[in-house]
Amino acid sequence: RIEKLSSEEHEDRSTIIRKLVMLGYSDLVKEKAAEKYLSGKITLSEAAHQAGLTLWEMETYLVERGFKSSYSVQDLEEELKLLPTR
Repeated sequence: RIEKLSSEEHEDRSTIIRKLVMLGYSDLVKEKAAEKYLSGKITLSEAAHQAGLTLWEMETYLVERGFKSSYSVQDLEEELKLLPTR
């Protein structure tokens, strides 16, 4: 499979293996950060930082894996009331 991928990508075998290891590492780091966030051990912001993602990317990652937030429109409205007005 690696040889086939190497041929398709026009890259040598070691480059393909390095890319696969980095992709696997990246996925594992994201998964671990998501697990910590979902268990309440870290904030969403910290999870994004640990995963090497932006906050938006972390939210997207969670949604793609079926996470549904308990944050409601009412929560947003309450937070907006707390913001200073100009």
